[in-house]
Amino acid sequence: MRGVDRSLYRRLSRLARRMGVNVGTLLNQSMELFLSMFPHDGESPLPGRALGISAEFMRGFLEGLGHVVEDIDELTLTRRDLLEADRELVLLRIKRLEFADDVDEETFRSRVRGIYRCGEVVIPEGLPKVLVLSVCRGVGKVTVRGGR
Repeated sequence: MRGVDRSLYRRLSRLARRMGVNVGTLLNQSMELFLSMFPHDGESPLPGRALGISAEFMRGFLEGLGHVVEDIDELTLTRRDLLEADRELVLLRIKRLEFADDVDEETFRSRVRGIYRCGEVVIPEGLPKVLVLSVCRGVGKVTVRGGR
């Protein structure tokens, strides 16, 4: 497709395969989600309608990425917790998410797929902040325990 970023298309294609759908279906859903956030024909978007479409799509999308852990006030994950998961984790809408001191870079890379819309993420000093930031979207604050 002309004008489409090739690396984005490859990522979308891999995701579609993992989700068991074709690229066209995933593209259509993505565009529908995106367009649902804007006024249509001069009308204001209806929040319930936009949320309904996006919530259903996002649920399927996130589940395709890994196990979804969501809507928790406070959660601390240890290395053992992460390794016991049989798939990567998607952490969503957690007010305070903390990774224990024993969580190392390799474990984090292999088990944490994404951190979305969390209030605060607390990481141990030995975990590279940029690695954590690379999987964060819509996070209020990232704190390094130990003051780095």
